[in-house]
Amino acid sequence: MFSSGSTAAMAEVTFIKTFLSSLDSRPIKLPADYVIDPERVGRVPFLLPRMPAAHPEMPKKVKRSQAPGSAKSITVNLKSARNPFLEIKLSNKPISTTSVQDLKDAVRDRVLDAQSNKIPLDKIKILYKRKPVTGKTIAELLADEPDLLAGGKEVEFGVMIMGGAKVVEVDQEIVDRGASPKAAVGPSGEAIVETDAFWEDLEGYLGQRIKDNEEAKRLRILFKEAWSSSR
Repeated sequence: MFSSGSTAAMAEVTFIKTFLSSLDSRPIKLPADYVIDPERVGRVPFLLPRMPAAHPEMPKKVKRSQAPGSAKSITVNLKSARNPFLEIKLSNKPISTTSVQDLKDAVRDRVLDAQSNKIPLDKIKILYKRKPVTGKTIAELLADEPDLLAGGKEVEFGVMIMGGAKVVEVDQEIVDRGASPKAAVGPSGEAIVETDAFWEDLEGYLGQRIKDNEEAKRLRILFKEAWSSSR
């Protein structure tokens, strides 16, 4: 026989089970602004930050040194059609290293203002296809000209001098070397012929006269071999 206390306890257990079963059948709904109370749960779960998407490491570019004489070059014609009328030819200029500053310097060495003073560089404008150039080197100026970037050809740049100028006549051979006119000093005769500068000047002169850089190189080698064998 069960006592009255045991009967009451079993009734409570049955009620609790029935109540919990009724709750399980109902969906759990939380309001959109529901916030967990830290004091009730004891510890708020910590979420790790989202890791950025992994990008493959780009391969490092290996800079290869060029062999001597392998740098591509081009012949530069600088022309001003008015005030002053000016034509300058610069032979065998390295495409990758010759800058707009170098072209301005070549023009500046050939002109003077009305007071016979040097023209300020900011007064000298270099043009390509009648537009002011945008870039620092010949390679940047000819970025859209793959045929010219291959080297061995000629390119023409326009020149505009703000305020005008007058031309100073100089030896074109000196201009081709990119140097300012200087007095003739130093060794002479056979000592000059033995220098590399002499043969470079000869190649530049031949390239200017025959308008073919490859043929000029071939003739330079031929002349030097003939001179060496005659000594």
